[in-house]
Amino acid sequence: MKSQGRGGRGNAVVLGGPAGSNLDGGIARELGAELVRVHLRNFPDGECLVKIPQSIRGRDAVIVQSTYFPQDTHIMQLLFLADTASRMGARSITAVVPYLAYMRQNKSFADGEAASISALLKVLYASGVDSLLTVEPHRSDALFAFKGSKLILNPIDRLMDPVSKNIRRPFVLAPDKGSLERARVAATVLNCDYTYIDKERNPVTGEVSMRDAASGNFEDKEIVVVDDMISTGGTIALASRFAYSHGAADVSVAAVHLLMCNSAYNRIRHAGVSRIYGTNTIPYENAVMVDLSKEISELLEWR
Repeated sequence: MKSQGRGGRGNAVVLGGPAGSNLDGGIARELGAELVRVHLRNFPDGECLVKIPQSIRGRDAVIVQSTYFPQDTHIMQLLFLADTASRMGARSITAVVPYLAYMRQNKSFADGEAASISALLKVLYASGVDSLLTVEPHRSDALFAFKGSKLILNPIDRLMDPVSKNIRRPFVLAPDKGSLERARVAATVLNCDYTYIDKERNPVTGEVSMRDAASGNFEDKEIVVVDDMISTGGTIALASRFAYSHGAADVSVAAVHLLMCNSAYNRIRHAGVSRIYGTNTIPYENAVMVDLSKEISELLEWR
């Protein structure tokens, strides 16, 4: 997008997709851009039709569409919107995809397996998207297949704002070594120590167990488990039990994307997690939610 100054982006239009209503309004307001919510029609055979209800010719279009469950449906809607905006003569097309599905399928682990995110990103670019903005994409290097410009928001520091207001003796815990950098950022904001748990997966059963923490004393600390997402909640539940078994006074969890599949909420709460913090990349009710509209808009303005 070609910046005209904050609050003066008169040529831009934010297109709120069917899975964008939790962020599209805030982004449009922050950008000072017009908000147009697209129309959606579902047919009895399962097909859908999306429609941009007004002309966008010559304008900078920002499509806001997350791709949480049902992922494939929301992805198809995103592709339809991008292609439609291109055919309608948009000057540029930026796809804001707060939660980008298939990021964990970034390579083939066995002969014949699809590298799903690579295929998706190639099709997204072919549909007319010039720029892609996503939030905490699990592995940023997996975005290489998208040939346009890429913007990534890592909001762990912002996610710590409500956490800092609720705890007094924090200690940040990464549930595995892969989340150690997230833990470091969180601990810097909270001004506390941090560590990670050494996980072990049984090669036969696939079950995961926690072996030991790399360092630190959990005694009487308020543990904050930090991760990029919560899917089934199994890893978070293990981390919570581990922390309590080592003397923690309380355990909360902060994750950017709250997928919360298969009774994840009950699993986490039964493991002793007192509070859940997340962002509005995915709508969710049983958590303290952080709105990322401003942070996303600032990245778009920076372009």
